[in-house]
Amino acid sequence: MCLRWMRLLLFLFCLSMVVGMVLPVLAAKNERQTVVVTAKEVNVRQGPGMSYRLLAKVHQGETYQLIEERAGWVKVQMKRNQTGWVAKTYTKLVLEQAVSQEDRLRVRLSPSRDGRIVGHLSKGEVVSVLETNGDWRKVVTSSLIGWVSSSYLSSYHRKEATAKTGWVTADSLNVRARPSLTAERVGKVTYGEQVTITDKQENWYQILMNNGKVGWVSSEYISTASKTASSFVTVLYPNVNIRALPSLGSPIQAMAQYGERYRVLGKIGNWYEIEIPKQGIGYIAGWLVSVGVDGQSEASTLKGKTVVIDAGHGGKDSGTISNTGIMEKTLTLRTARLLKEKLQTQGANVVLTRSSDRYVSLSERVQTAYHYRADAFISIHYDSAKDQHAKGATVYYYDMFSDYLLALSLERPFSRMMTIPFRGVSFGNYYVLRENELPSVLVELGYLSNPAEASIVAAEHYQQEAANAIVNGLRNYFE
Repeated sequence: MCLRWMRLLLFLFCLSMVVGMVLPVLAAKNERQTVVVTAKEVNVRQGPGMSYRLLAKVHQGETYQLIEERAGWVKVQMKRNQTGWVAKTYTKLVLEQAVSQEDRLRVRLSPSRDGRIVGHLSKGEVVSVLETNGDWRKVVTSSLIGWVSSSYLSSYHRKEATAKTGWVTADSLNVRARPSLTAERVGKVTYGEQVTITDKQENWYQILMNNGKVGWVSSEYISTASKTASSFVTVLYPNVNIRALPSLGSPIQAMAQYGERYRVLGKIGNWYEIEIPKQGIGYIAGWLVSVGVDGQSEASTLKGKTVVIDAGHGGKDSGTISNTGIMEKTLTLRTARLLKEKLQTQGANVVLTRSSDRYVSLSERVQTAYHYRADAFISIHYDSAKDQHAKGATVYYYDMFSDYLLALSLERPFSRMMTIPFRGVSFGNYYVLRENELPSVLVELGYLSNPAEASIVAAEHYQQEAANAIVNGLRNYFE
């Protein structure tokens, strides 16, 4: 009996020794390891072999999370939802990341003060450490690999507590080794790309890019996500794209229609992160929507403003006529009525110089603006030219001090109309502008002398688009 107990105790002791040795090994394999690229440019493939499809290219100094090793290949995490395989010979495990404490710190070919100098590090530059040799560390950057004295390096620790998400708002933004325009460029980020902000110095952010590299960018071109969950957006145009990311190049997730409302989850640059019912989240361009807060008017900038809308021509004055008989006076009244309806829903006080097919003199139109003390006067017209190929919409102003800002406010919404081109903002010596000292513009909404454009501007879709552009312009003006 005693012998049996002794055997059992011996077995349990041996088992505990084996478990004690195995568990640390298993734990080590579960630790998150990082590899750094050690060649100038390396192919990333779909699988562990040369026969697999090429997915992307990675570059020297870029770091990636290691997922798996197989037959001389390493599987790495490229992006949040993308992995790929790289030949192991072109990567090294990263021991740690370190920061240069000196400007123009010498990088040598061998771990010795007699080693040939192969380059320099800038102060604050973050490097990946590959191996150590006494008081020397072998480091890699985007442009060099070599040895640096340990006494001039310090460990790099991300400030996780202060880290926050940012989005690039420039088309292309250089990432630099330190917070200076003269520092070496270590990478590039593009519009809509998400980055992690880990530090800040004056007008610079230190960021962690998707490829694992760290560098500095001007904070002017990084927008931080601000949560505004209690607000909503209302779509101002038909067939508006909702995208997967806040970028015009991002895939389309859904299509929004005029008048639809979506709950806002956050704002990133000029894009709103919105909730798509039963589909998750998406991003919609800020210039295509109006914003409001639950329980409040979504058009506070227009609330209480008086806008006089002048439907050009009328009665005995038909204005220009298309070759198919479309009369300018008919279109201007239709546009004016539609515009009035849209402005009133956003809280504006709207007055029409004519609400039916009747003749109104030019002086009466101007006097209407004075009588109602208009905050803005919009005269609606459709154009004509001898050249039947002339096309597009134009915004006219007369007084540089009174009218020009109003005209400029319409420029962006009109330039984003897709149906016909925008010809720009121009000086116009028209009576309703010249004799009007209140902020006033005259808009020509397309050429009835152009047969193709005449049929376009008479369509309901275009009437909605033109009215929305004017509403958006007025919102810009009163903001």
